[in-house]
Amino acid sequence: MTSAQRSDALKRILLFLILVIALVPLMAAAGTPTLVPSDILAMETPGHFTLSYDGGNLLYIRSTGSDLTPPQNNGTLMYIDVRAATERPLSGPGESVTAYALAPDGNTVVYAAMPRAGGPVSLYHTHVHDTRAKRLDNTSEELAGDFAFLGNDRLIFTGAPAGVDPDSSDVIVADEAPDPVILKTYALRDGTLSPLTANHDVITIWAPSPDGKYVLFKAAPDPESWQAGAPFRYVLFDTRTGQEQELFTSIEGYQDTNQFAWSPDSTIVYIERFANGGLRYPVEDAAYLQAYTPATRTLEDVPLGWDRGLFVDIFNEDIEVNPFNGGAYLLLADGTNPKLVRAVKTSTIWQVSLMDGKDQGNIFAIESDRAGSSIVYNRNSASSPPQLFRAGIDGNTITNPVQLTRLNPDLVAQDLGSSEVTSWNGARGETVFGVVRYPPGYVAGNKYPLVLVIHGGPDYADFDSWRDTWEFPYHLITDNGAVTLSVNYHGSTNFGLDFARSIENGHYYDLPVEDLQTGVNHLAARGIINRSEVGVTGWSNGGILSLALIVKDPTIRAAVSGAGSADDFSQVANTNGIVMNKMYYAKSPYEDPEAYVNISPVFRAEKRRTPLLMMIGTDDIQVDPAGAWVTYRAYKEGSPAPIRFLLFQNQPHHMTTVATQNRKVQEELAWLDQYLLSAP
Repeated sequence: MTSAQRSDALKRILLFLILVIALVPLMAAAGTPTLVPSDILAMETPGHFTLSYDGGNLLYIRSTGSDLTPPQNNGTLMYIDVRAATERPLSGPGESVTAYALAPDGNTVVYAAMPRAGGPVSLYHTHVHDTRAKRLDNTSEELAGDFAFLGNDRLIFTGAPAGVDPDSSDVIVADEAPDPVILKTYALRDGTLSPLTANHDVITIWAPSPDGKYVLFKAAPDPESWQAGAPFRYVLFDTRTGQEQELFTSIEGYQDTNQFAWSPDSTIVYIERFANGGLRYPVEDAAYLQAYTPATRTLEDVPLGWDRGLFVDIFNEDIEVNPFNGGAYLLLADGTNPKLVRAVKTSTIWQVSLMDGKDQGNIFAIESDRAGSSIVYNRNSASSPPQLFRAGIDGNTITNPVQLTRLNPDLVAQDLGSSEVTSWNGARGETVFGVVRYPPGYVAGNKYPLVLVIHGGPDYADFDSWRDTWEFPYHLITDNGAVTLSVNYHGSTNFGLDFARSIENGHYYDLPVEDLQTGVNHLAARGIINRSEVGVTGWSNGGILSLALIVKDPTIRAAVSGAGSADDFSQVANTNGIVMNKMYYAKSPYEDPEAYVNISPVFRAEKRRTPLLMMIGTDDIQVDPAGAWVTYRAYKEGSPAPIRFLLFQNQPHHMTTVATQNRKVQEELAWLDQYLLSAP
């Protein structure tokens, strides 16, 4: 080869390398998928965890997926030696655990499990350091459903009084008062089942003191009353004398699942109280805290010094208040990122201090030892899956965090992209926050297609938290090369009571839709997305707002509405629908039909230009399938744009089988790909 030939060859090689380097960002932008649906739908999930009062033993249920009916979720009861940071299963490989309880002694465990091949649920009694479990005799379905320790030698649970069979009739009588639900006990020593209370109303939430002397419960004659909420009485029950002490009463909605939490020494019980919005029915829009001291019969407010109140996460209960002796760790609402604080009771006042530490803002659940000197917490973000950590406490600082779990190692090893919280001026000129997730290989300066992923509720929020499920498969969408934006639209919780209530009185659609549109414009102005390449997907209220957006904004290229309806008239057919109507509207559709005609998207079906995929379960009692049918037919007749409607047989609002969840996600991804991501 001559020197001239060598020079030409080197030039060609150099040119090739330059082209490859130039194409890398474009290849990344194209979004070659590396994830498959099972990576998200079968993720290992750490459920509610319990730390022993000495801080040494930790239990949690590791399951796969979300909403799956056991044993499909493969629930395994896991034990962690916190100090050694070692982990092992406590339940057997052939068992799917559905519930568990750790005794106040920190060592005794009872768990409920069924065979992974299917079969009845049984209860087992074991010790955290024992590899063998004893099956308990003389148990019941009531006991296996939900239980806790009452002291160290009894279990407590709810059930029907003697002689009452809750399943005695196949006939449903509308608005008939329900049978009472009382507290019962089960003796671990001999299997004796005994009634504990003799109330004539329905106990819905309860918490025993660690010493077994008291149970705090709330009860109402008809907790699911849909006309104006129910009068709940809050009662401290003395297990030694059988006496009830009524602390107060409160009109609440059937969805109000507030937390009760006892201090390890049983001297104080903390009561989460909701600041309810709602025009004609209460809705849990914000929360604050009270503390009751049995010895002095004193009920007092715990001054949070924080307008937004406690963190509210309706899909993760019992996480906001985590007591130690003399105080509690609290998660406060702060939009996308809850704040961890330490509340300490002195002889005269409560002192609330903001914690410092590198994981502050991304802690979404926490447990403390009895001294408040060590904690275990769930740390995650919008782009990093959850793991459990232990840490020490030095004053108001979280110190020396150590990772305890190694969940989803194959998923964590992949490029999951990045994320950030952003904000803009939304409806009414008010600041709106959203979570942006970027695809793997994202290159700043390149413009990407956008998919709006809209949360349900509306009394919920999108957090800077890993919330990937079959309902909201964020990373399956970003893995296909799109940016996603999840908007905390007006009506969302954790931004204060006023923001949550802002959609009442006829603003259910207009303010959130404006927030979605201004969010899209915000990302376009930042040069992140191509404004002409926008799609939308959502489940529940996210599906409802998707249907509203596409008759308002004809530029949306593709839409997926899961468990959604654009017809407000048909939704009052079920309890959830009429309750939602009373929460947000001054009158029903039959009292003021013109008001609904003016705002309901179904009456603007002819404005739809967006290809639309609709999906719902036939047994959905949150969003009535009849309303989805009305919407489908109106949107189909009103516009020639493509539309497809899938109904999942025998599936509820939160679908419960692997097959239906997988089908939902496959259909969703294919629709977005056909009309947005791969469309010319």
